[in-house]
Amino acid sequence: MTASTAAGSASESLRRRSREALSALAVQFLLGMAANLIGEPEGTFVVVVDTIILILHILIAIGLVVVAVRLLLAARKAGVGERLAVWGLVVIIITFLAGVGTMITGSDWASYVMATGFLAAAALYGATFIASYRLTQAPQV
Repeated sequence: MTASTAAGSASESLRRRSREALSALAVQFLLGMAANLIGEPEGTFVVVVDTIILILHILIAIGLVVVAVRLLLAARKAGVGERLAVWGLVVIIITFLAGVGTMITGSDWASYVMATGFLAAAALYGATFIASYRLTQAPQV
């Protein structure tokens, strides 16, 4: 494997992980908005739908932590976007903990931290996606 092939593979891995993170964040946002729009459910059907939405929201939050770690590993391997990936992981963990706080306390402030964390993580992972194109290609021999 040549240096340019390795760099291309590393950049593609970083790009793929960034897309995974951004896609998961988008789904997470939509599920969170759906849960907020339903509010306090009344009736059996709405309770079931709300429960399914909340379970999916929680599972994707766990998945986001995993993707954030994988993205950090891909950034380290590529040698680009490492600082962005570290901050992305920090933001995802804080946002996850804010989600736990929201579930436990029902705090509107914790919910606000979740929304802010979503925006920050989306910006950071958008930046890692862009950074994946900045890898310098080694001259082919």
